[in-house]
Amino acid sequence: MYQESIKNISKIIWNDFKYNRALFAISSLWLWHATRTLAVIDYYTELGFSITIISYGNALSFLKKELQENTNITFIELEDYPAIERWTWVKFYWYLVTDLLAIDILIWKEYKFVKNMWDNFDFIFSDWKYWVYSKNVPSFLLTHQIAFILPKKLVVFSDIINYFNYRYFKKFSAIIIPDYKDKKKSLAWKLSHTKFLKDLNHHYIWPLTSYSNLKEVTQDIDYYFIISWYLQEHKQSFINKLIDEAKKLDWKKVFVLWDTSKNDVIEMPEYDIIIYSNVSSNQRLDFFNRAKIIISRAGYTTIMDLVANNKKAVLFPTKNQTEQEYLADYLGEKGFFVNWWENDFDLKKLISKI
Repeated sequence: MYQESIKNISKIIWNDFKYNRALFAISSLWLWHATRTLAVIDYYTELGFSITIISYGNALSFLKKELQENTNITFIELEDYPAIERWTWVKFYWYLVTDLLAIDILIWKEYKFVKNMWDNFDFIFSDWKYWVYSKNVPSFLLTHQIAFILPKKLVVFSDIINYFNYRYFKKFSAIIIPDYKDKKKSLAWKLSHTKFLKDLNHHYIWPLTSYSNLKEVTQDIDYYFIISWYLQEHKQSFINKLIDEAKKLDWKKVFVLWDTSKNDVIEMPEYDIIIYSNVSSNQRLDFFNRAKIIISRAGYTTIMDLVANNKKAVLFPTKNQTEQEYLADYLGEKGFFVNWWENDFDLKKLISKI
């Protein structure tokens, strides 16, 4: 499935190459933007391309470590959009408004920055970076989120927000949507199938996963916990709760916290728990392959990884992240995964529902 996705992307990206150079701009708001686009970067580096990567923070650190042996890659740090839908109650709505305004300013900065360099590339590939595109060079946007799911109190503004998204999207040569075209098979449904698409050059590809061609191995990790890096106000309390719940489970448990600033390993032999702050690409693939059950956030890239490889999972949507809440509910109702909220849960009971 992974190979089919990359083939579909390569067909969409025009191949009248002059420089054999490409610009990749990758959102840092979720680390999974970096993991899924890494598969596309690997494909073009194997073709002999020189790659320039624009990203920020944890995602940039991750990509530097993953690609450190490749001398044909240049990294550029550029401030990313703020982490929208953060905090709770009144702060949530205050930050939502101010963050959207900040994003508008940062989008213009992105465009001006990239404008000075775009003529040196054969194409631009953007993963959720709305204004990293060129009027002169073929530019492609990878996203499953054509429409936004707004909080209930703001749902009346949905069409307005989605219209502004459409105005951004139409500036790209094509929109690449990692989902099934058939709505009945769709993993993102309302997010990836909207009325605005009829006026956009868009292409559905197979779900894109960085876990490909997995070999048959002994599945000796009973529970694999993947905790990505995004909203800090929710992260540590959620990790602590998961560790407490993991102590109640029998057999082997492995945690990966995706903190690229550390290389800590914490062992709790009395509970058969081992916690990694960060792991290499090979370790990530190995752990995923060996895992019987995965416990994670309900991010879309994680969902693609799980579905592509028929993995069982318990998913916890990040608090106030309306996209994740929607995906968890939608796919939970279809029987793909067990989903629950992070505030109050009994992990052993949830696992028994798989």
